[in-house]
Amino acid sequence: MNTRAVIKRIIGCTYVTRSTSIAKLEHQNHTVDDVAQRLLSTPETRIPKALSRFIGVIKLKFTKDNIDPDLKPLLDSSSAQLYYNCANNFDYEALCEAFGLPDFMSSWYKLTLMHVWMVLMRMHVSLTADTYLRLQRGLLSSMWLDVDNRLKIVEVFQQELNQVVTSQSDMKHMHGLHLQTFLEYDEGFLSDDRILAAAIWRCLYVSRPCDPLHVLRVIIYIRSTLKSTMN
Repeated sequence: MNTRAVIKRIIGCTYVTRSTSIAKLEHQNHTVDDVAQRLLSTPETRIPKALSRFIGVIKLKFTKDNIDPDLKPLLDSSSAQLYYNCANNFDYEALCEAFGLPDFMSSWYKLTLMHVWMVLMRMHVSLTADTYLRLQRGLLSSMWLDVDNRLKIVEVFQQELNQVVTSQSDMKHMHGLHLQTFLEYDEGFLSDDRILAAAIWRCLYVSRPCDPLHVLRVIIYIRSTLKSTMN
């Protein structure tokens, strides 16, 4: 099943679920933007960051969500399918050539991040906060499992070639790039092409010299792809 079909399936099922108990959902469910605004308006806590993160994990584990139990298996299976569509179904060689990227694992990872971000950008306008966050967590869990497995393969080749193994430091760098990419692409997409171009240069080209034509092609690709998923 392709990415667009999976997206339509999720939206269709959540719409049916939403229609069965409108009053309840109006009382309990909120959009992603509603939750984001509430978090932004919450005063900064004085609790140490490490303890605050621990409390957040505990709350996440034991706080009951408002997702229909019949919908959860669909979200979990769809999140994995969406990730592997993002990771494996784009034309890697064609995009590397069009965007002027070298044939490295880092290029695959950055292109995969871009496609994952586009899927999440599309889904967040159609799902309630609880369903979106569950889908997001499942998708990102699948991504890190896949990245870890790919790094292990690279590590074997490095050992065979007597090269330095850096999978742990690579994973830390990838985590940082993931957060940076999602935040900067959000800002760029919701602003204008100048801001989006700057985000692409920093995240996809990691602030290295590049052909502006390649950046323009990335902008066109992102905006046209997201537009096509809305139809």
